[in-house]
Amino acid sequence: MIVNASALGMRFGAEEIFENVSFTINRGDRAALVGVNGAGKTTLIKILTGELESTSGNLHVAGGVRIAHLPQQMSRFPEGPLLDTVCREAGEAARALEQMRMIHADLEIIDDMGKQKQLLDKLSDAHDIADSTDAFNISSRAEKVLSGLGFTVDDFDKHLEEFSGGWRMRGQLASLLLSDPDLLLLDEPTNHLDLEARIWLEEYLRKFKGAVWVISHDPGFLDRVVSRVFELEFGELSSYTGNYSFYEQKKREDISRREKQAKHQAEQIEKITRFIKRFKATESKRFQVRSREKMLEKMELIQTHRDPGHMRLRFPDPPRSGKIVARLEDVSKRYDSTVFSDVNLEVVRGERIGIVGKNGEGKSTLSRILAGVEGPTGGSLVMGSGVETGFYTQEVDQHLDPELSLLDQLAAVSPSSSEKELRRILGGFLFTGDDVFKKTGVLSGGEKSRLALARILLSPVNLLILDEPTNHLDIFSRNVLCEALEKYPGTLVLISHDEQLLSSLVKKVYEVQDGRISLFDGSFDYYLRKKQERIRRSFESEKRGSASGKSPREAERERKRREAEHRRVLSASRKKIQVRISRIERKMLPLEEEREELEALLQDPEIISDSTRLMNLQKEHAYICQEIRDYEKVWDELAEKMGAES
Repeated sequence: MIVNASALGMRFGAEEIFENVSFTINRGDRAALVGVNGAGKTTLIKILTGELESTSGNLHVAGGVRIAHLPQQMSRFPEGPLLDTVCREAGEAARALEQMRMIHADLEIIDDMGKQKQLLDKLSDAHDIADSTDAFNISSRAEKVLSGLGFTVDDFDKHLEEFSGGWRMRGQLASLLLSDPDLLLLDEPTNHLDLEARIWLEEYLRKFKGAVWVISHDPGFLDRVVSRVFELEFGELSSYTGNYSFYEQKKREDISRREKQAKHQAEQIEKITRFIKRFKATESKRFQVRSREKMLEKMELIQTHRDPGHMRLRFPDPPRSGKIVARLEDVSKRYDSTVFSDVNLEVVRGERIGIVGKNGEGKSTLSRILAGVEGPTGGSLVMGSGVETGFYTQEVDQHLDPELSLLDQLAAVSPSSSEKELRRILGGFLFTGDDVFKKTGVLSGGEKSRLALARILLSPVNLLILDEPTNHLDIFSRNVLCEALEKYPGTLVLISHDEQLLSSLVKKVYEVQDGRISLFDGSFDYYLRKKQERIRRSFESEKRGSASGKSPREAERERKRREAEHRRVLSASRKKIQVRISRIERKMLPLEEEREELEALLQDPEIISDSTRLMNLQKEHAYICQEIRDYEKVWDELAEKMGAES
């Protein structure tokens, strides 16, 4: 057990967030923390990290336990070259290496033997930490983790300031994974990951030896990563053994059971209330009335479940388009470099197309060309007859004026619609009352996503192009969007990493890779399985120490790096052994001197004639001799180890 929480409670002023929350975390646990917005998930995570202190209860973290936390958003990122920065930020491993470097530098300039011995003691401790965190291999480990998260070799020397916020979050995640924590706390870790990077993270976490707690709105990710679900609801923490799908099933059963109990209780309350009202003024029924009043006072109302509020989404019936909706002919796109070229793609009426691939390969660029937002560098886009396009882009901020209110945003798209009609649509996306007068700039990421979807619903379209529509949406809103798109009768082009959405909706898959866009021969589920198998094989290959995928030059650099790391480890290990030998010799010297003094006394005729004193000295001599033999045994073992490492 690495963490034990007992009866935790948290209040902010008069507001109670949760109470009597108890749980344990063991090494190897894989758990999801779920609950509606405002349930207290982030607060509980902050208590685990020590950022907040609970107002009641006890939290015990075992000594030496390392906790790493990836928040959903970061206000400040470290600076410097990607690879160097990730290694530098990798927790205890990085700190131990830096301490060893500084101690070695001090040893070269300090002549005082006493201070040298103190530094050697510190060096020994730092070496132990570096060894336990595999710090000596941190550079090669960092390259593997960064590659798994989607960075290329060319990215390693780029400064973090050159990357977008999403890619910086990937760098921060890499640092946390390299720190080898005992407990990893992840808040929406897949928000900025493409499908391949997310599959890699799933495999990494599957082999991770520490415990993982994760907050996520990605059901597929949770299903493959966690084996327990903790739910915060009504200020209490419930535990479900199993993955997220099992939790959903059990949750539905629990809600059904609670609703039946609540209904039965409501009938009882109504019956008792009728009795009280009927006989309250009847003297002969006074005690019965009072008894029922006390019963109502003591009765604890059964709570069913907290309804987070669901979007109400239905796409209007679209006009009919021609059979060929859109055709790309020999299309290429170039900015500073070529994004893709020679693309030939035809979209037929009623098709449901998924476009997949790594981030940065050109999926969003393709969606903008199909939507007519920007033109190709070469080739042509031919749109079919009667095509009306609705386009949702993941760069929501770029298409929403932050100074406009929510009502104004919709009115700009449909000026002929009445305020009542616009309010009705906004209400379907959970914007009610005075919310409609909010400035767009103050909305959260999820709220902006819902607003952008609301704008699309204002006019019937027969071609929907959606670029990462589930980013920032919670699980409930994702499900509503998926159900609405299943019923949408028009043509759909979906650019997404959301496997549940892709698996449910698309029938044809195009993959964007290495400047080419090609039709994948198979369903999305088959595409996903192939990706999972390839990444799993790469992990198994690394485990066997295979150098596959490296050029001869890279392999030689890797070999030299390993040899240099081995020499550093060997040197530090020999210094550590020498320090321990010196310590033992310092302890043995006074013992040997004391033994010689005792042996001289034991030969003194005066002492020999005093049987009591003789016996005490013999006992003391035997004790000291045993101490010396114990030290000699350890000394011999260390000397043998020193010789073996020569």
